[in-house]
Amino acid sequence: MDKYVGARIVRSDNRELVADGTDWLLTKINGASAPGYELFTEANATDDGETVTGKHVKSRELELQATCLDASVNDILRRQAMAFFNPKYTYKVYLSYMGTTHWLSAELYTHDVPSQKLCVPQTWSVTFLAPESYWQSTDDFNQDIAAITPRWGFPYMDHPDYGVLVDVANFSRRVVFDYDGDAPAYPIITITADDTVTNPKIIKDGAYVRLIDTLEKGDVVLLTTNPRRIRITKNGQNVLNKVDRASNFTGLQLQPGTNIVSYEAEYGDNNLHVVIRYNKQYLGV
Repeated sequence: MDKYVGARIVRSDNRELVADGTDWLLTKINGASAPGYELFTEANATDDGETVTGKHVKSRELELQATCLDASVNDILRRQAMAFFNPKYTYKVYLSYMGTTHWLSAELYTHDVPSQKLCVPQTWSVTFLAPESYWQSTDDFNQDIAAITPRWGFPYMDHPDYGVLVDVANFSRRVVFDYDGDAPAYPIITITADDTVTNPKIIKDGAYVRLIDTLEKGDVVLLTTNPRRIRITKNGQNVLNKVDRASNFTGLQLQPGTNIVSYEAEYGDNNLHVVIRYNKQYLGV
């Protein structure tokens, strides 16, 4: 069993505070294992009980406490901690527990770096508020649907009729994702044209987003599926007005389980590179 427990807190100006047992030792974690939930119900008018009308995962409060391991440097570490926690900044909290490391974005909610007896190791406590309560995977997964997979191996083999297998191209233009997260992931999809392409289309399990436009060599389309930040740009310019009206951005989200993503175009689909990037989302660490 991996017994390491630690936190790395990264401020929006890239300053860091680490509680890994070197200077600071993490002594308390509260709110990391699960967020709060809400159930919405209505009383039944003609029979007993209630009907569940909705479910909601609430924002998360994460409380961390740490202690200094060397009281002789209390003054130095206390000044560092007091300067680090500042509500004018936002934070990313990376938490490691029993072999798992995830992160979340958070706002500083409360904190304390108390004044206490000088010979007692300095402590601090902090509570973060995470509006988007899911933990994110530390890996930012990338998958090129049209990727060429290297296949040259050892020992070397040269077939007299078929030659040497050096690589394999994914001509099917589809990728199967086995997604083990707890909640839908919101991929960011980058479409790059190597030559002329007409009306590129991204498809996932029957849902799709299609851009009604012609791409030339070097054009880059960026598609964001997060429901709070739905966006599609071409070379940095907003082209949401050129999207097929039947397009479904929500349908491109990766659901827990098996997901099949593919692409096509009315012309030039062999000139496309489609890269999908996403973080897995988890309820707890």
